[in-house]
Amino acid sequence: MRRESEAMVRYIPARVLPARGFAAGTAVMTLDGALPVEFLTPGDRVLTRNGARVLRRIDVSVATDTIAIRIGAETLGIDTPADDLLVAPCQPVVVRDWRARAMCGAASGVVAADALCDGEFIREERVAELRLFTLCFDAAEVIYAGGLELACPALTVVA
Repeated sequence: MRRESEAMVRYIPARVLPARGFAAGTAVMTLDGALPVEFLTPGDRVLTRNGARVLRRIDVSVATDTIAIRIGAETLGIDTPADDLLVAPCQPVVVRDWRARAMCGAASGVVAADALCDGEFIREERVAELRLFTLCFDAAEVIYAGGLELACPALTVVA
């Protein structure tokens, strides 16, 4: 059951592609189970590394003839991600394999999706239309979406 209106869903003009976000259809872990990101509304409780957090705002943008990053199924580990996943080029992704050691000098790290491109398993892809969703919380959070850990921004005041 939805508790709040969609008043905090912002639609961003296509000319302003956000730095973060993931494509429609991405399953996000919530207290109600895995739900496609486009089914979420402000007020839903999303599972994060820090426990369940209230989703405060959803920024939605649609861009045409643009570049996205496709992360292939099981590229970052077993079922990580479970299926191919499209994200914005600058979407921060948590990595926990040799990439973390090579790029961050640690066992795990946060890396922009485009920095992970290898041209085969993680690659740039031109898409005719891309609907991106950015989830905002009271504080910056790492959520579980599409079998990955993805960083989401803290809520900022919009003029």
